[in-house]
Amino acid sequence: MPDFTSEIADFAKNVLGRPLYPYQLEIAAAILASVHSGQGRIFTVMMARQMGKNQLSAVLEAYLLATHAEGTIIKAMPSLAGQRRNSHARLVHLLNASELQERLWSNKGLVGLAPTADPAQVRRRMGPSVAFYSAAPTSNVVGATADLLLEIDEAQDVQIEKFDRDFRPMAAVKNATTVLYGTAWSDRTLLAHQRAANLASEERTGVQCHFEHDWQALAAINPAYRTYVEREIERLGADHVSIQTQYCLHSIDGAGYLLNALQQTLLQGQHAWENEPDDDGWYIASMDVAGEERLDPGQSTTTLVRSASARTRRDSTVITLGRVQYNELHLPSIEIVHQEWWTGRSHNDQYAAALALVERWNAHMLVIDATGLGAGLASLLANYLGHARVRQFTFTRTSKSHLAYQMLALINSGRLKLYARAHAPAQIYTECWQQLTRARYRLPAPEILDMHVDPADGHDDFLISLALLTEAVNDLNQPIVSSAWLRPRSLYRNEGRF
Repeated sequence: MPDFTSEIADFAKNVLGRPLYPYQLEIAAAILASVHSGQGRIFTVMMARQMGKNQLSAVLEAYLLATHAEGTIIKAMPSLAGQRRNSHARLVHLLNASELQERLWSNKGLVGLAPTADPAQVRRRMGPSVAFYSAAPTSNVVGATADLLLEIDEAQDVQIEKFDRDFRPMAAVKNATTVLYGTAWSDRTLLAHQRAANLASEERTGVQCHFEHDWQALAAINPAYRTYVEREIERLGADHVSIQTQYCLHSIDGAGYLLNALQQTLLQGQHAWENEPDDDGWYIASMDVAGEERLDPGQSTTTLVRSASARTRRDSTVITLGRVQYNELHLPSIEIVHQEWWTGRSHNDQYAAALALVERWNAHMLVIDATGLGAGLASLLANYLGHARVRQFTFTRTSKSHLAYQMLALINSGRLKLYARAHAPAQIYTECWQQLTRARYRLPAPEILDMHVDPADGHDDFLISLALLTEAVNDLNQPIVSSAWLRPRSLYRNEGRF
């Protein structure tokens, strides 16, 4: 068998001008040995962020294209077209900057090398190629064949069912080698499952198919990288989820769940549920908006659907009311004192009921989900109550991440508390805590935290409403005195508007 460590090291350095680190060479040699011998092994590769995972993948692809007369490499990644374009562009750039550029051909979804630099072969797109696919749950990829290699990037974000059903069979015809790349996450991910299988197999056979290198592997040979990560650890804290999962490659206790046991304890307050506002209370509100449902003829639009089966079929609108207080450091704290849970209401009813609730509680601010279905309702409430009093929150990946980090910061500092069970409506209390304890997180990009409840586990209406409430504290930089706030006037009350 060829010495693949030397071969790939020479190819990367002298042909591509992109030398590999020792830990990259070790991984590349093992993968190429499996490809060369037709062993069809499944490798798992876990590297800390910015340690050259994408470079390793591109160099492997380039080497196989340069050393084979034909065949296909399939590369898949979990998210949108942007990732596919980046992987495509990375490989094209690597080959274009090398002596292989005269043999290079590419189009929107393929990159290949012709057997020679003959313009006719290049024009006809002859030779081996790399095809780039989306591994998103809704992507349609059935039918492709991986002759040389099957690669799954960010495998911790690819559904196990998607891989087993759509991608794994692509390796069947040629018994192609498969590589799953990614970082640490919960024990429920595709990468974690295959990692466990590989480690168990290595114990039995002695054959290594799992390779794992945390940030210290590169820090030992790259002082600049060491300095960067050490400063990130100092900035975020050693226990931060980004540090633990993306740099240390640790599966932390309860990994995948948004709130750990300590955070759940910190969130549980001792204060009472309130049915009516306190005269001396200073309140804020938030609203996660669900879609409206077409009612049957004769059905009352004020009917609240309470059955468990209805709850599992439809999202709900949740309004959360919190009382603002200040701690000994003069930082605003929120005691959640009341929640409303509506399912199946028309947006007209939701508008009227939300407006009445905000006015009855003298809420200083309402933060409302203004994304998609909520946009119209949010606009109506803002037009009536005033844009200074209604904050319309639009969800994007970045804004949702900000919201999640903000909520966790308030919980961790003891500044967000949920009402006690006593006197609270049992259905609301139970549903709220079920969503909070079932909520999960993922880190789709550096510094981006996504929170959600798996649809199989229920809905996230209470979770999102709770998170939205924390957005109101951004305007509460100074303690509130009773004389500093005047209730906004209802400008259109006499014109028949709510």
